[in-house]
Amino acid sequence: MRAETIVSKLLFIFAITIFAGCGGSPSDLGFHLDFARPDVAPCERYGPARIDILPLTALAQAPDSRRDSILSVYICLLDSFDSQIKAPAVFRFELFEHAQRSTDPKGRRLTIWPDIALTDPALNNNHWQDFLRAYLFSLPVQKLSAGDYILHATCITPSDKRLYADFLVRPAR
Repeated sequence: MRAETIVSKLLFIFAITIFAGCGGSPSDLGFHLDFARPDVAPCERYGPARIDILPLTALAQAPDSRRDSILSVYICLLDSFDSQIKAPAVFRFELFEHAQRSTDPKGRRLTIWPDIALTDPALNNNHWQDFLRAYLFSLPVQKLSAGDYILHATCITPSDKRLYADFLVRPAR
């Protein structure tokens, strides 16, 4: 009789542990980050989620008509909580003609600059504007005709995630 009681209690405890459960995992709660993924390094969760080109971005015409103009690009990296962050990345910039009254405002590509790799801490810090929490890039531009342009920025993170942003650039008047 004693053995039957012990066996029935063990079976009851075994059944409770096997069939009882807690709903779902934390990734089922609607988080846009999957914290349960083992293949993602912990530091990648704090990396850039999107980029934004700040409205300070401007095309400054050179006073001397023989010289190139300068496109000053202010770009910030935002994490998943929209906080501006500083992170290693590779930036690629392209300048397009603005096609008015079109579903795709990017017309003909005028310029593509070489990639700017900010993976070295010293170079990254040289482009960083701490008071704006953004990066500043001064890109030379050959003489352009009057009109509006589309600046297309691509940010490639160390985890090979590509983030994109477009910005309408109007020449200084």
